[in-house]
Amino acid sequence: MIPRILLASIILVAALGCAAPAPSAELAATVGKQSISMAQVDAQVRKGEPETWQALFDARRRALSQLIDDQLLSKAAGDLGIDVDSLVAREIESKVVVASDEEVQIFFAQNEQRMGGQPLETMQDRIREFLTGRQIGAARHTYLAGLREQAGVVIMLEPPRVALDITDDEPAKGPADAPIVLVEYSDFQCPYCARAQPSVAQVLQTYGDKVRLVFRDFPLAMHDNAQQAAEAGQCAAEQGQFWEYHDVLFANARALATSDLQRYATDLGLDMIPFNSCLESGRHTDGVQADLASGQARGVSGTPAFFINGRLLSGAQPFSAFEKIIDEELERSSQAL
Repeated sequence: MIPRILLASIILVAALGCAAPAPSAELAATVGKQSISMAQVDAQVRKGEPETWQALFDARRRALSQLIDDQLLSKAAGDLGIDVDSLVAREIESKVVVASDEEVQIFFAQNEQRMGGQPLETMQDRIREFLTGRQIGAARHTYLAGLREQAGVVIMLEPPRVALDITDDEPAKGPADAPIVLVEYSDFQCPYCARAQPSVAQVLQTYGDKVRLVFRDFPLAMHDNAQQAAEAGQCAAEQGQFWEYHDVLFANARALATSDLQRYATDLGLDMIPFNSCLESGRHTDGVQADLASGQARGVSGTPAFFINGRLLSGAQPFSAFEKIIDEELERSSQAL
């Protein structure tokens, strides 16, 4: 007869021997004797769905920011011997002045078209609540920024980036050693690309020599004239007038037939014999397609698409979207010194 303790041990060993191994956080799947790691899965998402990968980073950054703020508020409240709600009321909400009637009236006048036809009397309480809430948000941001500085918060969450090798023969503006490299993939026939140009111009005006802009062609198949317009841009580049021609093309994105391209070149004073010869020869066809392929390899599927130090920014974004990333990158570069 087997003793109970020994029997229990045998049963335990048998159970352990038959149990499936605990899943590894680094392992996503096994296919026969081969395995697929989470690193491979992540690499595939980065390549095939860069916007999804960016969204994941954004969600992580928001969650991290909330966790940092929660810890800072808990510590500050504990140091004062009060709870967090009391701290927020004392240090943030008490510093806010309720929006005045004049401020409400000014906001209503500036946004009357967005009020759905409602009169001021109907909207004033909601407007006052909105304006006061915005002040509370600003006061909270200022207070937490001070707590972060005191605590010496260092964020090590690295944003997703792609490698972009820049060559000397690409159309570019700005110093080669600028701390910010802005690569634009664009289509001269794309209305959204044209709409993005004022934001790009504002970036260059605001940051000056801190930014190097590199232009790459990404002619979409749906745009009949985009490929030839891109080639015409490269023909203008041969005569040192890429950017002047670039501006004209975006200003006339709906008129990019061959005769239009030639007329714009004439208006800019280009030598038409070599320009026409260049355009007819198609010698820049492969170069334009190489730009297109390089964008596709980095997950670009539409235009415009921008990479700021390798960080993707898609679509016709306002200046503030560029500013946010550029300021973060400049802060990172200053910390690295």
